[in-house]
Amino acid sequence: MKWSLCLGLLLSLSACPPPQPMPPKPGPLRGGTATVKLDLPVGMAMGGYLRTKPGSDPGSTWARQFPSSRGMHTEPTARTLALTNGIERLAIVRLDLTIVSPTLRTRIRAALKAAGETADVVLYATHTHAGPSRFMPPAHLGDPNGTDFVALVMDHYDSEVELRLVEKIVASINQAFSALEPVSYGVATVEAGDFNNDRRCENDLIYGYDFRDTRATVIRFDVVDESGAPIRPLTALVHYAMHGTVLDSDNTLQSTDGPGAMELYASDAINVPIQYLQGAAGDVSPRGSPFGHSAMQNLERQGKASAKLIAEAFVRAAPGNAAAEARLEFFEHGTLIDRATMGYAQGEFPESGGLQCQAGGMGGPCGSIKSTPDQVFCLPLERRRPFRTSLSLVRLGEDVVLFTLPGEPGTGLTRKMETALAGLGSTYTLPVGYSQDHFGYLLEEDDWLRGGYEPTVSAFGWKFGPYLLAELEGFAATLGQEQPAVDATPLPETPAHPVTDAPRAPNIVTEPQDGQRTLTHVFAFEGGDPTLGMPQVSLEQRVNGAFTQVMASPTRPLINGPELLARYAATPRFKDDENATTRTHVWTIQFETTPSTALGEYRLVARGRSQVGGAISSYELISRTFTVSASTAINGTLKLVGGDKLAIDGRFPPNPTLRASDIDDVIGHFRLFDADANPSQGAHAHPLPGATLMAMVTLPDLTSAMQTFTWSDTDNAWLSAPVTQTGNFQVTVAAGGLRDAHGNENASALMLSVSR
Repeated sequence: MKWSLCLGLLLSLSACPPPQPMPPKPGPLRGGTATVKLDLPVGMAMGGYLRTKPGSDPGSTWARQFPSSRGMHTEPTARTLALTNGIERLAIVRLDLTIVSPTLRTRIRAALKAAGETADVVLYATHTHAGPSRFMPPAHLGDPNGTDFVALVMDHYDSEVELRLVEKIVASINQAFSALEPVSYGVATVEAGDFNNDRRCENDLIYGYDFRDTRATVIRFDVVDESGAPIRPLTALVHYAMHGTVLDSDNTLQSTDGPGAMELYASDAINVPIQYLQGAAGDVSPRGSPFGHSAMQNLERQGKASAKLIAEAFVRAAPGNAAAEARLEFFEHGTLIDRATMGYAQGEFPESGGLQCQAGGMGGPCGSIKSTPDQVFCLPLERRRPFRTSLSLVRLGEDVVLFTLPGEPGTGLTRKMETALAGLGSTYTLPVGYSQDHFGYLLEEDDWLRGGYEPTVSAFGWKFGPYLLAELEGFAATLGQEQPAVDATPLPETPAHPVTDAPRAPNIVTEPQDGQRTLTHVFAFEGGDPTLGMPQVSLEQRVNGAFTQVMASPTRPLINGPELLARYAATPRFKDDENATTRTHVWTIQFETTPSTALGEYRLVARGRSQVGGAISSYELISRTFTVSASTAINGTLKLVGGDKLAIDGRFPPNPTLRASDIDDVIGHFRLFDADANPSQGAHAHPLPGATLMAMVTLPDLTSAMQTFTWSDTDNAWLSAPVTQTGNFQVTVAAGGLRDAHGNENASALMLSVSR
């Protein structure tokens, strides 16, 4: 009897399904960051603008249809924020590129998978128009033999460019994950409308004048101790909307442009590497200088001004204790790119997309005319089977949602997308533009049909923006369900680029000379082919008898730009002899000092690689020691302030941006001397707070006396006590009388006059 009961019990137990394991619980959040230079050669064509070759273009194996870049302002990098909670592994990767291509995304995923890395990846570009191109596969008009439209803004595809990018991007991801530390995060938003503009007047009748996203949102990450309490900052994401178009289409220097300047100087101010996160920049341009700064000067001005605001937000975003179970989720939805699925009727829009679309009354003035769909004309793209691209979504904690968009999103469309995601309950819902793929501008239907430039480079017309909105709504409503997968993209291969020999070992051509502040010191040397990598040139200063690395900030060594501009020239030029196997490779470094450059002895040290006789070797070249001394070039003018005070306005010589005559390229005066002065009028000579100077004043009645002038920050001048007489006043300032806080002064006596 006992045996039968036991047997029955065993049989009944075996019929029950085994208990399901409990889902794993997330652990605390860990984060790491890494930055790797993309190391794409000088000579590389730059993307973003429709560029034509000037007669002076030297040519390059790295440029085909576009002009070749001729130097480096700031080197492009991949910066990765790696995050994990023990369940999700996520890499958020910022690229100093114009766009993200589907082939780049496919190659990176394949490379990570091959290396056993399971992390999900968000790839996005800053949209600098001075960054490397040639990694976007072609989009031919009409048929496979038609014009490659992509090449008009990104030059022709080159798989070696893409493979070089993949190597460095994957390295940044691996390094970031190898540097994981326990972290907590906090968020703050500030108003930052001083740094961008509404660039699309065509939609003013829809949204109103000056419609744009002016918010800057800082997501700060701090390392925490064993109790979860923050102990030091690690990094921050700074979300902002701004086109990377401070430098114009004639610029020949690779640069990270406006987004890069904001990131660089904010990192300097905060002393941790912050990461720019691009927002809805499709209809937003960078703000110009109110004082007339242009090109590199305006990049520095805007970068330093925005850094102050970001630093304030960074303080406000100080995190609390880390959660024991951190929420970190990544979702991806394969969005079908298909004309019928988007809602187009047969014949209403080209089957595989179209470009150069004419809308807005075929050129009506700034949105005053809206086309109807039957009035729109587009050039069709070659036929392609429908495929799935990426929409992805990141949830961080309970208060942050990031959603990616494969193109240049307009503000109106993203506002509706933010509203559509409100049901997720997050305080901050942020669009990440130029992410995971690229299909041109993403606009609402009414916005698109009003024409302008943006619809001409929007591959899927007026219904694509609303379609992405509907896809995002459906995606958000089904986050717990299995999503369609993103399609891998076919990967074309192209021939590799040869490396040319140098005729001799690297050697110095031009030595920097001694000089006063504001002089540009020039160091030129024969090095190696740019294909071997960008020379790394550092500035060193003699301190206590030994040379030490100069630091641009407490955490950034002064190596290469933006403080050291690099230019490259080869002999023979590529356009003169494409098949040359030996060329002289001359690199020229410009170090322009400012009124506040530290006095002392300096040297420049160049390190790189060169190939001579087929053998590659490393080199180091050290310049002569040169001295930077105080400037004696301060001059002065006399004016009236408030109608009754004499004001001595001390200034340095003007330093307007100098440009080449043939291509309008910047060739000199690239540093910012004074953010609040027109460079054509010269930088103000700012003394120490409360400073005074003594000057001889001759009154209209011809009596003379020494008087005290006191510095006024408000007026940027030294002010006298009120005067009562009318007529001509003459002020004599002795040599050395106009002295600023850094010891710069006037070399000789100044005779100044003004009438009252």
